[in-house]
Amino acid sequence: MRSTLRSRLLLPLALVGALGCGDDEPEVLTVELPVVARVGAEAFACGKTYTNVGTSGTTYEPMDFRVFVHAVRLVTRDGQEVPVNLTEDGKWQHSGVALLDFANKDGLCTQGTAGTNASLRFTVPEGDYTGLRFTLGVPEDLNHGDPTKLGAPLDDAAGLHWSWQGGFIFTRIEGRTKGLPQHVMHLGSTDCAPPPPGQTQGTAGCAYNNRPEFQLDGFDVTKNRVVMDLGTLFAGSNLDVNTPDTSAGCMSSTADADCAPFFERLGLAFGSQAANPAAQTFIRAE
Repeated sequence: MRSTLRSRLLLPLALVGALGCGDDEPEVLTVELPVVARVGAEAFACGKTYTNVGTSGTTYEPMDFRVFVHAVRLVTRDGQEVPVNLTEDGKWQHSGVALLDFANKDGLCTQGTAGTNASLRFTVPEGDYTGLRFTLGVPEDLNHGDPTKLGAPLDDAAGLHWSWQGGFIFTRIEGRTKGLPQHVMHLGSTDCAPPPPGQTQGTAGCAYNNRPEFQLDGFDVTKNRVVMDLGTLFAGSNLDVNTPDTSAGCMSSTADADCAPFFERLGLAFGSQAANPAAQTFIRAE
C-alpha cells in the first residue's frame, strides 16, 4: 500500500488552522484505511489460479472484483456513530460513495481499467473510536440516476450498471471455474418499478434493495484493515454447476437458487431465508 504507514493516520496542524482558530474546534484525523482482497488465505490477484474453492473444491481464475461502498461511519466507545467525509478524488470517491477495484488487466481480467483502488480515504473528527460500519452498494438517491452525469466512479454505464431502472451493480465479481467458463456474482437492487409518472428515468422503488450493512466491532482505525474474502463468500456454493435457465452464477434474481448461499454470507434475506447480518462472512477486520 502506497505510503500506508505514513499516511493512514495523520494529525495535520494545517487542517486545524484551516478549520478555525477557536479552542472549541476539534482536531481532524486524516485516514487512509486499507481494504484487502483475498481468496481464502491467499491475496487476490488477476492472473492467479486458486484451488479448493467452494463446495466442489474447484479452481477459480479471477475475471473481475469491484465493490461499491457508502455510508462509512466510525463508532465511538460509547456507541455513537460518527459519519466520515470521504475525500473527493475525481476517480474513486465521489458524493460519499467509494469504488474498491481489485482487478487490473492481468490474466482474464479484461473488464474495467488497469487501475486499482484498495483503500478508503477520509477525514473524521478526532475521537475514541472502537468500531467501523459501512453499507455495500450505491445509495438510493444516486442508484437510479443517469450514470453519464454522476461523475467518476459512478460513470461506468457499461460495466457497473444494469440500466437506469435497475441501477448500479453493487458488486461485480466474476471468474472461471472448472465447470463454468464464466461464473458471476452481481449484487444490486432488483424488481424495480418503472419511473414515477411524468419521469423518464429513475424508479418508483425496488422490492429488494440488497444493500448489506457491515459492522466491525473492536476496530482500531489506526491499526486494523478491512478484508473482503471471496473464499468465505464462495464457501457454501458449488461454482462448477448452475441452476438451469438462470444466469451463470448469481445476478440477484429472487428466482435463482444459486443466489441463496451468497446472500446468506452477505447477511441478506433471500426467499424464506431471513436477513441475518451477524451471519455474514464476506467482510472482516484484521
